Amino acid sequence: MTTPAIQDLVTKSFVVETKRPAGDVRKIFHKETHGWESNTKRIYEMDRDRLAEQKLEGQASAQRGIAQGYYKDIVRKTISVERVVSGEAFKALTAHKLSELATGVSSDIVDKIELDMRNFIGYGDATSYTDNAGFTIDTTVGDGFAVFYTAHTLKNSATTYTNILSGAPSFSEDAMVDAEDFFNYNVLDNYGKRITMKPNTIITTNKMVVVNRVRRMLGSISPESIEGTANENSGVINPFKGKYSHLVVELDVTALDVTDSTKSYYWYLACLGGMPEQSFQGYYVSWLSPQVAPAEVNQSKWTMSFVARACYGIGALSGKGILVSRAVS
Repeated sequence: MTTPAIQDLVTKSFVVETKRPAGDVRKIFHKETHGWESNTKRIYEMDRDRLAEQKLEGQASAQRGIAQGYYKDIVRKTISVERVVSGEAFKALTAHKLSELATGVSSDIVDKIELDMRNFIGYGDATSYTDNAGFTIDTTVGDGFAVFYTAHTLKNSATTYTNILSGAPSFSEDAMVDAEDFFNYNVLDNYGKRITMKPNTIITTNKMVVVNRVRRMLGSISPESIEGTANENSGVINPFKGKYSHLVVELDVTALDVTDSTKSYYWYLACLGGMPEQSFQGYYVSWLSPQVAPAEVNQSKWTMSFVARACYGIGALSGKGILVSRAVS
């Protein structure tokens, strides 16, 4: 890599573009660490067959079991980046206080990990996508379907469930009522029985019209509308006020981190954090945290090499705990 523009005799100023932080996407995933004894982390669902039964005198008690549900294998992958600069270029970069452009390879690793997280959710209505290096990335959950799907199956029941909001409604009070009822009626164990999973987070892209809709809903004293009718009574209580956290994450991007406007109006309701069995079971499994290798210098050619790497996997056990509306406005 050569940089002649910073080594000639013309006095210049340089403007360095900065990447918008995407760290909030990490709140969607549970983080686990894994040892090097294997390259795969397997996560199981476990359910108990609930409900005792009345027992007659002298008769045996009803038998209830414990059963495995689905499982998901999260496979390790390694990412790395190398930036090579000539000694002359590095000296010139340093003189202009731009040396971090060469040495800051750790940021490239973090950006890639967080892009993978954003793509995993953004492409979550498909079973896979192709990443920025041409690799096929699996976005299925334990039942073999995409994270977001209209007929997720249960291991020990014929019942199915959807975590795609019907009709793809734009974000509104009425759409939120329907989304909340998904959590009330559509979150099931593998025997088909309802389980408790309370949503706590609304997720949107940076599309400001959607962001502002959420802000008004969560911050207003009274609702904008009631069951589809404009609210003219300022004294009516807003049941959504302060009820949810709001994550704004760039989920509307391609695998090259370029805007995909078809997803800009998507919004999500999710149960995040806490115990995995009581929230969306998306996982970021780390084998090796981002690591920067010592700089290598080729003294003969006078070049400098800066390398960073990380080892991790991303996956989800089921679609329970998160719902998407694939809105278009």
